[in-house]
Amino acid sequence: MVIQPVFLSPLSDIASEIIGEVIKLLVWTLPAVLLIRYFQNDMWIGLKEMFTTKPKWFKDAPIILVLVLIVPILQALVHGGGIAIDPDFNPVRLIGTVFFVGITEEIVFRGFLLNATLKKMKLWSAITLNAVLFYLIHIPIWIYQGQDITFFIWAIITIMAYSALFSYSFIKTKNIFVPIILHMVLNLLSFSLYSV
Repeated sequence: MVIQPVFLSPLSDIASEIIGEVIKLLVWTLPAVLLIRYFQNDMWIGLKEMFTTKPKWFKDAPIILVLVLIVPILQALVHGGGIAIDPDFNPVRLIGTVFFVGITEEIVFRGFLLNATLKKMKLWSAITLNAVLFYLIHIPIWIYQGQDITFFIWAIITIMAYSALFSYSFIKTKNIFVPIILHMVLNLLSFSLYSV
């Protein structure tokens, strides 16, 4: 957060966003992939299998549909009123907050952390631990943004619920692309919509 503005501020918004996300891929995703490969015998599902197992899209599509519908409904219930496109929405943010974040966080949290704990813990214990860790990594940016305690309480409920959904989709399909797509859809809706 501190280093990124110093190095990337002279660049265009798109170049800055792409370079920042490539750095995140190298720092987060590459080590996770290497760890999955190195510890493959201790993983619930192997690296190759998580990328090649064919999900039953028609059977698994309802999970994506539920996610697509829940985000706007939750926003409307919490804030009241309807849903609209956020006037502050910046399409350049789609690069990082939708595309790269979905890949990076899902490889790390479902592909590596959940995958490693599923062999050592009961199913719901592994999912819960993963959800807590997933929530905790979001706290620094929220503090940086100056969020209040109400936000943190609401976030603990939603972030952990979404993490459990992503974990469940990974376990059910044994394919990392399913939670990646779910995460991308969630972020697209979260960053482009707001309550009116």
